[in-house]
Amino acid sequence: MRYIYLTLYIITACILFSDTPAAQTVAGKTHSVLYTADMVRKARLNAEKYPWAAEIKNSIVSAAQPWMKYSDDELWNMMFGNTISRSWMVWSDGYCPACHKDVRMYSWKVDALGMPWKVQCPHCGAIFPTNDFYAFYRSGLDEHGVFMPARADRKLLFNAEHPDPADSLHLFGVDDGEGYVEGTKRWRFIGAYLIYGQWKQAIVAGIRDLAEAYTVTGDKAYAHKAGILLDRVADLYGTFDFGKEGLVYERKGATGYVSTWHDACVEHYQIVIAYDQVFEALRDDRELVAFLSGKAKAYGLSNPKTSFGLIQDNIENGILRDAITNRHKINSNYPATEVSLAVTHTVLGWPENRGEVYAIIDTMAENSSGVDGLSGEKGLASYSSYPINILAHFFEMFARMDSTFLPDIVERHPNLRKTWRFHIDTWFNGEYYPLSGDTGGFAQKVTSYPTARTTRSPGVDTSMFSFLRDLYVLTGDPAYVQVLYRENGNSVDNLPWDLFADDPEEFQKTVADVIKTKGTTIEVGSVNKEQWCLAIMRSGRGENARAFWLDYDTGERHSHIDGMNLGLFAKRLDLLPEMGYPPVQYGGWESQRALWVRRTAAHNTVVVDGKDQDNPRTRHIGRTTLWADGNRFRAIRASAPEFYGIEQYERTVALVDISDEDSYLIDIFRVVGGTDHAKFMQSHFGSIATKGLSLKPAADYGHDTIMRNFRVDGSPAPGWEVDWKVEDRLGYLPNGSDIHVRYCDLTEGAQAYTAEGWITVSSYNENQELWIPRIMVRRQAEKAPLVSTFISLIEPYGKSSNILRIRRLPLVTENGKPYPDTNAAVEISLADGHRDVFVAADVENPLKLAPSRASDRILAVREPSILFDGELCHVRYDRNGKVTYVALYGGKSLRAGELELSLTKESGFFEISIEGAGAKVLAGDSAALGFIKVGGKALPIQ
Repeated sequence: MRYIYLTLYIITACILFSDTPAAQTVAGKTHSVLYTADMVRKARLNAEKYPWAAEIKNSIVSAAQPWMKYSDDELWNMMFGNTISRSWMVWSDGYCPACHKDVRMYSWKVDALGMPWKVQCPHCGAIFPTNDFYAFYRSGLDEHGVFMPARADRKLLFNAEHPDPADSLHLFGVDDGEGYVEGTKRWRFIGAYLIYGQWKQAIVAGIRDLAEAYTVTGDKAYAHKAGILLDRVADLYGTFDFGKEGLVYERKGATGYVSTWHDACVEHYQIVIAYDQVFEALRDDRELVAFLSGKAKAYGLSNPKTSFGLIQDNIENGILRDAITNRHKINSNYPATEVSLAVTHTVLGWPENRGEVYAIIDTMAENSSGVDGLSGEKGLASYSSYPINILAHFFEMFARMDSTFLPDIVERHPNLRKTWRFHIDTWFNGEYYPLSGDTGGFAQKVTSYPTARTTRSPGVDTSMFSFLRDLYVLTGDPAYVQVLYRENGNSVDNLPWDLFADDPEEFQKTVADVIKTKGTTIEVGSVNKEQWCLAIMRSGRGENARAFWLDYDTGERHSHIDGMNLGLFAKRLDLLPEMGYPPVQYGGWESQRALWVRRTAAHNTVVVDGKDQDNPRTRHIGRTTLWADGNRFRAIRASAPEFYGIEQYERTVALVDISDEDSYLIDIFRVVGGTDHAKFMQSHFGSIATKGLSLKPAADYGHDTIMRNFRVDGSPAPGWEVDWKVEDRLGYLPNGSDIHVRYCDLTEGAQAYTAEGWITVSSYNENQELWIPRIMVRRQAEKAPLVSTFISLIEPYGKSSNILRIRRLPLVTENGKPYPDTNAAVEISLADGHRDVFVAADVENPLKLAPSRASDRILAVREPSILFDGELCHVRYDRNGKVTYVALYGGKSLRAGELELSLTKESGFFEISIEGAGAKVLAGDSAALGFIKVGGKALPIQ
């Protein structure tokens, strides 16, 4: 937060003319800044030379045509006052009063230019309000052209299709501006229309589209129309305060102008840029002065507008400086507000105020990249990416003005080198992201790169194709070119879709050369973002790629209370899916369903004493205590007892390759503290079958969760299984695919539950609900601290499993004394005849259970015979019982049957394969290898 406050301080220090009255002339801008004459010239030349550029130009001109049909008077009359309550939704979780079908959130149809002052049901097509609201509105205009409800003729408030007062439908659907009411129900048709129709579609879009049309054509008629809208908005803009006049989810809004805060920020940004685009045309528009001065006189406005200077004052004071003074009205997700203010300052006084603008930019760059290149905000494919996408557009805007800008800003803030790489590193196969925080939908793909969102119709906005190429030139990282090539449909055709491009042919050649040299596949291995607390470990390639991810923090903006949450991508699916963005369509952010998907029990993690992890508004950071990224074996261990304020809360996950196509996960979750530990897991859409369980109806878990149909086996023998048969509900797989997720649990002294959990499988405009299978493994004690070690194996597979048998092995000291249950050894017998043994020590051992690793360094498995002095190891045997592969972490020696391995020093991770009469080091420091023997005979090392 200190960085945000610092940013606020700097921005406040940069405020200019904050107390300037609307009609007082002040030193204002003298020229267009963001769209220089040279840039405009290039845009027009490109449109003449390249069909793709002509297509962009023509679409811009076409978009502006509706406003050219309006008279100047009609355009001036579009703007409204703040005297009607504005609502972010007609009714957030409501329905149509005509057909009674659900019409939630933002799904009412609005077409301000084609169907003004109306909204339409998306189901039955009914149009509301049923009265002629515009006639009612005009009857209430005061001497300044602003609607005053008390002046309006209420005799006009009737259903136009049922004018007879005796008709039962005479008042049906009638809205006086404060909504249509039936008993306790209220539909705010006009309140929502004012935002989504009159403001966004008729006014803001009109200003934007007209200004863009002027930029690409030079036709001052477009600028003239934009100037009328800009000036009339400026008359009233500062009077709006969404925090006082607006509603969100049927409750008082936070802050904003016409729209609520986040959209108010974007709208302000668009208006300011449009003003900069048309400024030089307006400066010489005598007809504009004549028209606006006439309106000022007719409506008794305080600014007479008898010169362009006075019109300029009205726009700059009424819009630009008003937002600088009232920053809270455009306060948005970081760094949108900072970008909007930086652009506002730039448009007002560049280059004279370069120092002030750069102070904002530097603080913004630092805060946006401080957590592994990001701001730290969660919601990986949405809220985490939005700030970086905003920053990309902003940086490219300045880079167009000054070719040294991007290299300079990255040199001053080197963390920016990680910023746009983060969402490449965390993207699985170009299809999925870990849905950490408020983001995405259940099991859904994310197939577009989100932090520099490309479009082939950028208008006069910045091209993210150009930005990604600029990043490549700056960093030399071919991944940026591979991304932009992919986003252009694996083609160089028509790149860079940028009207202001210097040399499109050279751009295309650069891209083609990189693709020819590096190919289209972005090489990304396992990554651990230790500041952001997200690890992804990968194996396989193409359709056989698989990966698991572990999210090991909790708290932060837009986060879920999901520390130590586990995910799995395999078989072209998200097989341990997150529920996605909270379903706010069921009553807002604080509704039971929206709260449920953020709760700890909704995730693949462990709940202690039925509570959410500690203080969700404060970030708690886990730490990586083991990282083993090998060729056939990958593992992470992370620890965060702070999540619950207990002695131990630690998860170890290993990805073990069976072949080039298949892997399995070993999952060990150690918890010490409290008296009730419940581990939850859910997989994809589908059905489950159990093995080794005798289930009976059970009481619900409770604790404000949304689960049902609990069944329990109170004392199952370890080794019980649940098999998910996946339903390809989203159509991601080829026909005939048969995908399963096998879960085998080896936890001692646990109860096994099956249940169903509630999810939503629709966007926030819909209400498609579903119940999916879940499992809960629960251990309880009468007295704290309860000590639990949850051990399981998870295998994604096709038509048949690759594993024949899974069992827990006793783990003892070298002298045969049993280790506590917190230490684990698991044997996995594979269908091809191979056998794996996995050993993991309880390194933390917070209760100092004896024997401990401090007193007994050796972990021993009797059958098959293994002696190991480290923290974790994995041994694979062939069909004849010979060791063919070893992976170990944190030790110096290992004996497995006839194999003996010795290191000269305790290493981190070491991986070795036995191939014929020799051995090959796959990972680790080969210089640390003392010897490797089989049957007492040393093997040569490759």
